[in-house]
Amino acid sequence: MILLMLGHGAVRSGAAESRAGSPVELADRPVLGVKTAAVLVVEISNFKCTQCRKFHEQVFPTLRRDYIETGKIQWAVINASDDESEQYGKIFTIARCAHRQGKYWELLDGLFSVAHRAPSVLEALVAKSPLLDRSELELCLKDRSVRTAVASDFAHAARLKIRGTPTFVISKWSTDGQRTEVLIAGAQSLEYFRRAFDELLQKP
Repeated sequence: MILLMLGHGAVRSGAAESRAGSPVELADRPVLGVKTAAVLVVEISNFKCTQCRKFHEQVFPTLRRDYIETGKIQWAVINASDDESEQYGKIFTIARCAHRQGKYWELLDGLFSVAHRAPSVLEALVAKSPLLDRSELELCLKDRSVRTAVASDFAHAARLKIRGTPTFVISKWSTDGQRTEVLIAGAQSLEYFRRAFDELLQKP
C-alpha cells in the first residue's frame, strides 16, 4: 500500500505555527511555504534518483503553485537516500552549499541534471553557475560542518525508516491540536497527491 496512516498524537495548542511534534527540525533545511500552514510535507529525495527528478519536473511545480504558494502546505526537504555510502557523494555537499547561499530551489533542476557526473566535473559545472558566489562555494565545500550536516540528513532519513526515494512524510495539524502523519512512497501522479492533500486539508 502506498498511502499509509502512521499515527497521531496530541500536541499543544498552536501546533501549526510552532511545529510542535514535527517529524524533523526545519532549521537549516530547504523550506518553502508559511509555517502557519495546516500541513507540513517532508520530502526525502536523492539527486541520483530518476523518480525524484521526474517528480520535481512533472508534479512539484503544480503542487508548489496550488498548495505551497497559497499557504495550504509548508514543504521541507531532506536530501538523502537509504544507502549510507551515498552521503559521501559530492552532490549532497554541493546542495547544502547552495542552500547556504539561499539558492537551493533555483539550482534544484540543475543539481538533478548533473548528479551522475564525476565529482570533479560536477563541482566545476556547479561553480560556473551565475547564481552562486564561486569563492563562497569553494570555502563551503571545505567546511567540515557541511559534511557533518549531510551525514545528519542521512541519519535522520534512517530514523524515519525511509526505504527508497522519493518518500513524503506528511503531518496534518487539526484545530484541536492533534497531529496526523501519513506516508507517501514513490513519485506518484499529480492526481494522487491532489487527492491525498485535499483529503487531509478537509479534515477539521
